[in-house]
Parts: sequence; structure tokens; C-alpha cells
Amino acid sequence: MRKIVTGVLGALMALTAASCGSSGTTAKKTTTTKAVSTANVGTLRGKTATEILKAATAAATKAGSAHYVLSAVEGTSSQTISGDSSMTDGQQTVEQGAQHIQVVYVGGVAYVQGNASGLTSAMGFPATVAANYANKWIAVHSTDSLFKSIVSAVTLTGTLAQLNPTGTLSVTAPTTVAGRQAVGVKGGLPGTPQQGVTGSTTLFVATTDPTVPLEFSGTAAQGTQHVVDKGTFTDWGKPLKLTAPTGSVPFSSVPTK
Repeated sequence: MRKIVTGVLGALMALTAASCGSSGTTAKKTTTTKAVSTANVGTLRGKTATEILKAATAAATKAGSAHYVLSAVEGTSSQTISGDSSMTDGQQTVEQGAQHIQVVYVGGVAYVQGNASGLTSAMGFPATVAANYANKWIAVHSTDSLFKSIVSAVTLTGTLAQLNPTGTLSVTAPTTVAGRQAVGVKGGLPGTPQQGVTGSTTLFVATTDPTVPLEFSGTAAQGTQHVVDKGTFTDWGKPLKLTAPTGSVPFSSVPTK
């Protein structure tokens, strides 16, 4: 089965899985032991961690678009994801070592381009196919099997869905992020658990309107190996100006072997 760029924490956790391997055990989510607390500042005053996450999602959805830069580091390996997302369009670039892949979703079509190693890693192309289609734009349409997963990875709704900490949540003390007062919601790793991987993440949310996500940080581990994640979110509400690449080839025409 072909794989596709997973986006945000999904892609960051892919680095964890790749570097740590699979232990065959059930993943556990690291959560705080404190009782759920409430924020004591700004618009979020009196809100629980769960309510803060809901407020952040609502504010982000209302803003409609954002720019993000995400990174994950494990030993000498690192991955960087940068992108711009709206509710209907998006673009994303993923760099990991020599691997490179980018996606542009505009006009109802997702366009993917990568070098050979990027196409093999992210799309699951065999080496010979990846070499033949390296650095060419590949058009993925709504009737193609990978379309939904690509759109989820690069649009704002999918991006937001991968940010929220899970499990028992707590609210951190107020801090300053990018010049704005914020509180963090701390909990377990977002999304679907990875086998044998434990960790925690904190999503920092602005305490005054708009109460959008500003930053997140997290750690993930398996045994002695540790991944450190960090992300920033800026340009909330800034319109995206995306254009469809020219000269693309249909995904349906790409051979499977």
C-alpha cells in the first residue's frame, strides 16, 4: 500500500516510529497526574483544559487559515514540515535528511512532487518508479485512493485535528508566546497511539481573542530513543494564494511496480 505525507504530528510521529522501530506492545500515552485545572487569565479565565481546546479550535476555524512550521529531532535525525492551510486549500513541504516532498492542494486537486527518496518514503513508490517520477508534479484527483488522506494532511481541519493533547489534561501557568500571553494545555500524544511509543505534548493557546493555537511542544520516546517536537503557528486569517502547477501527470497513470 502506498503511503502519503501524514502532516503535522502524524508526520512527526512517523519519525519516531522509523527511528524507534516496533516493539509489538500496546502504546501508552503519558498524561499528567494532576486534576483538571482552569485558566485564570484573559478570555480563557475559568475554562478547563477541554474548554480551552474547544475555544482554540473554534477561533482557528473562524480565522480560516494559518502558516505553520513543525520540527522533530531524534539524535542526528530530523524532520521539518512547513505549510499553509485553509479550510479548502493548502500546501505542505516535508524535509527529512535527503528526502523531500511537497503537496499543493488547490481547485479540488492535490499535486504532489518529490525527489526519488521522498516519493519512496512518503508515497510508497518502488525505487524504479520513484526515480522515473522524481521532481515531476503528480495530480491526485478525488477518485484516487490517496486523495482523502492528502487533503486531510494539508487542509486546516485536518491540521487542527492532529494538534490536541489527549488523556488527562491540565492547564499550565500563563506564559508569553510570540509576544502574546498564552496558557498551555498539557496531556498525552495527539492522534492514534504508535506501538511502544510514549510521550506528552503541550498546546499553547492565546488567552485573548482570537484564542488561536500559537505553539506546541512535545516529546515521544521508545526505550532509550527520544524525539523532541516543536511547532509554531502564525499568519492566522491571512488568505492563501495558491496556483495549480503546470505539466502534471495523473496519479492513475503512475505504475505500481
